[in-house]
Amino acid sequence: MVSIVIPVHNRKAYTRECLSCLHTQTYRNFQIIVVDDGSTDGTDEMIYHEFPNVVVLKGDGNLWWAEATNWGIRYALEHLDKTQENFVLTLNDDTRVNNDYLQTLLDAYKQHKPCLIGSVSVDSNNPDKLEFAGTYMELYTASGRHLAEDYQYSYPELISKKAYVESHSLPGRGTLIPMEVFDKIGLFDSKNYIHYMADIEFSLRARKAGYHLIVNAKSIVYEFVAATGIQVEKGVTLKQFINGFTSVKSMTNLTVRYNFAIAHSKTKLLYFFFDVGRICAGFLLRKIRLMKA
Repeated sequence: MVSIVIPVHNRKAYTRECLSCLHTQTYRNFQIIVVDDGSTDGTDEMIYHEFPNVVVLKGDGNLWWAEATNWGIRYALEHLDKTQENFVLTLNDDTRVNNDYLQTLLDAYKQHKPCLIGSVSVDSNNPDKLEFAGTYMELYTASGRHLAEDYQYSYPELISKKAYVESHSLPGRGTLIPMEVFDKIGLFDSKNYIHYMADIEFSLRARKAGYHLIVNAKSIVYEFVAATGIQVEKGVTLKQFINGFTSVKSMTNLTVRYNFAIAHSKTKLLYFFFDVGRICAGFLLRKIRLMKA
């Protein structure tokens, strides 16, 4: 059984499209658990009427991604059928997938277990553009990188060269997790990583516990890039960039990045300062390029 856990908040149209493509999966032994964290746009009513088999758990708007995902995992654990092999698939609602998506994840799991299986991400509006294909994490000076660079951010190039990529971390956007992993390392750390980096931190703990982190090239998530949170890669203003250091919705939140540095880096504070310096330098370089353009 695959329990698909999807946190949602006020994105009814995206949620509808995501649920629609999941209901056409060729692999049928799954349940969908949507954690609706205080939506006010009628998301829950839409699900009740259009997708009556979906489990809906209602939050008050203060769960954010990590704890909303934990709610879904706890539900799956409480309703576990121990006579079969069980998994959680974490997925975001601003995505769509092919109808063989679940089957490709499970096929990859059988080939590489013990492991977590992550998905390749591509731009929904430009499916040849590779958004994610794994990471290399350097835990001394924060000089890691995205492995999509190795394939010039081209999905056709990736699939022509690799069936899978071994990664140092996996995002919550399409990761298949065997239930046994939660028994060994616990749930997502929603105290120190409220929204961003909870998935990265969890997968790193799983890797330290001996699980391979595999990105399966055939398991594609089509990502609505414009619907994601604050992204430093975009042309943000200086004010937006600074506000990102304290915003829960920002991947550059300093508290979150400090917590990660202290918990997982080899050099603690030094890693944190290198990390923040890299973020600031990247912002300045993008501004300089825009000025020259």
